[in-house]
Amino acid sequence: MDILPEHCGSKVPEGLQAWAWCLTIPGRVLERSWRPCIMIRDGNLLVDEKLIQFQDDIRAEFRWSLDRDFNVANWLITELTSNVPKRRTVDDLYSTWASIKNEICSHEGTIAIVGAAVEIAEIEIAMGQGCKFILADGSGEIFSELEHPQEGWGSVAGVVSDGDGGRGLSMSIQNGIPMIIHAHGDNRKALEELIPRVGNLPIAITHQTPFSIDGMMNPGGFTDGDRAVCIAVSMGVDVGNIILLGTRSDIVGRFSGVTDPERKIRKLRWMKKILNELGFSKVR
Repeated sequence: MDILPEHCGSKVPEGLQAWAWCLTIPGRVLERSWRPCIMIRDGNLLVDEKLIQFQDDIRAEFRWSLDRDFNVANWLITELTSNVPKRRTVDDLYSTWASIKNEICSHEGTIAIVGAAVEIAEIEIAMGQGCKFILADGSGEIFSELEHPQEGWGSVAGVVSDGDGGRGLSMSIQNGIPMIIHAHGDNRKALEELIPRVGNLPIAITHQTPFSIDGMMNPGGFTDGDRAVCIAVSMGVDVGNIILLGTRSDIVGRFSGVTDPERKIRKLRWMKKILNELGFSKVR
C-alpha cells in the first residue's frame, strides 16, 4: 500500500522521503519528533510536526487543558456518528475531507484563504484571477457586498469553523458550503448549537490534540484562518499557490465572532507565528 499522500499538481517534494514517518493508530499518542513529520490515516494528511507543537505551546500560554480539547473532540465525533438525526459514518467524514482536497488540488488557479478582516476589493481581485476560496468561519459574509453574491459563493471549496461565525457562517450553511468543523476545549456549547443547523451538509472534522482520533484530522493551526491554511497545505497545496485575504494580526476583523478584543489580539499573534512558520512572512 502506498501511504505517501499525493502532492497537488506536482511530484512529492524533493527530500520528503527523508522525513520521519508517524503512523496514527486510533487512541494512541502520535510519535513526536522535532523533524517535519507525516501523520497518516490513509494517505489523506500531510503535516509538519512543528504545527502540532505550536498547539502545545498555545495551551501552555493560555493555561488551557489538553483533557478538555480531547474530551470535546471525542464528544463531537460521537455526536456526529451516533446521536444526531443525520448520522455520519467515519467514512462520510473522511469522504468530505477527500472531496475538498480533490476540489482544491484540481483547481488550476490560486487558493485564497479568506480571513475575518477581508475587504471587498480583495475579493473582487481574487475573483478576477479565478481563485478558489476557503473561508475562515464567518468571513463569507463579505460576498453579500458583491453585485452578484452567488458568483462568490460558487467559488468556495469549504468553510473552516469552530462554530462562532455568526451571520457569515449561517450564510455558508444556506449556500450549502462543505464544512470543516473544529473541536476545542471551549466550544462544545457553540457546536451543540451548530450541529442541528448543518442538516445534510458535507462535514469533515478537526481537533487540536497530539492524539489520533478516528474520523478526525489534526492538520495543525489555531485560529480558523491559519487552520484553513494548514488544512490546504496538509492536503498538498503548495504554499506558493496560496494567498491570504483579510488575514491580519494587528486588528480584530469585522467578521470575527463575538470576542474579547485584547484576548483576540493575543490569539492573532499566534496565528501570525504559525503562518510565518508556513512561509507567509508578510502578515501584518
